[in-house]
Amino acid sequence: MALHDRDYMREDSSRSFSRTVQGLTAFQIILGLNVAVFVMQFVFEVGWLRHPLSGEVLMPLGGVSVHELARGNVWTLFTYMFVHGSVAHFFLNMMLLWFAGRGVQQVFGSLHFTLIYLLSGIVGAGAEMAVNGFVQGDITTPLIGASASAFGLLMALAVVLPDEKITAFIYFVIPVQLRLWTLAKGLFVIQLVFGLAGVLFQVLPEGLQIAYFAHLGGAALGWFYARSLGYGGRPLTYASQWQPADVRPERRPAMARARVRPVLDLENEAEDSPPANPLVSLIEDEVNPILDKIGQHGIGSLTDEERRTLERASRELERQRQGK
Repeated sequence: MALHDRDYMREDSSRSFSRTVQGLTAFQIILGLNVAVFVMQFVFEVGWLRHPLSGEVLMPLGGVSVHELARGNVWTLFTYMFVHGSVAHFFLNMMLLWFAGRGVQQVFGSLHFTLIYLLSGIVGAGAEMAVNGFVQGDITTPLIGASASAFGLLMALAVVLPDEKITAFIYFVIPVQLRLWTLAKGLFVIQLVFGLAGVLFQVLPEGLQIAYFAHLGGAALGWFYARSLGYGGRPLTYASQWQPADVRPERRPAMARARVRPVLDLENEAEDSPPANPLVSLIEDEVNPILDKIGQHGIGSLTDEERRTLERASRELERQRQGK
């Protein structure tokens, strides 16, 4: 079991939603839906719009566009995230979903994973349709693919674990060590440059239809969502942005805000109260510093002793729950 999948690493709202259908996580369900739709499309050849006379395949069904939404097909805002136009398109998106989605599932839990996936897809679709409709005058070309959602997941994960070291492969051959935040920013800048170049200068090949602004919109939503939870700095709320600096609460590291709170409320405990719960002391003295270390240096920096401490805290928490 991954570190952030453990109960004591979760907020209560996420934990209550962390297991959905027969023990499956939201990541597994979303990935499974993408695979199922792919099999229907490319194995059983279901879900394609065909020419009425020749039977020639024209485009996949389920794509979203201004034209489709105007017809009342609001569900296409969701179905487009699971439909792909080619085998290569599917596998590229699934690679990014597999890499970023598992991390978001482990760190945030299923509830937040689902919201990031869906909201990134919706915002990404809105950004792409706005550019196509108001700048290029195209309201009929459908948008398909899970890339906007996958970019949102990647950006959210990069906000939480910016210093996590990963190996990227240039041209799928040359390995390069990068910080996760560096990779996410680099991909964002690339999408922005190519998107603006295509809109302003029409320098991209006409047949190369990549939804750059969908990627940008999805990434922006993922970044904002993670920041709104307090990761990567102070939470992005109205009060935090407009409150005078002299009355703002003291700024704390992201992982410190994410520290697990003891089960017992000891703030109003009387001086003659019984000794503190051993689990509370364990969390405050041993677990929280380990969480801070993860936030600063990544999961791989933990020693075997620190991992055993987290295991012990998990067992103690589970034993306390069963005893209630």
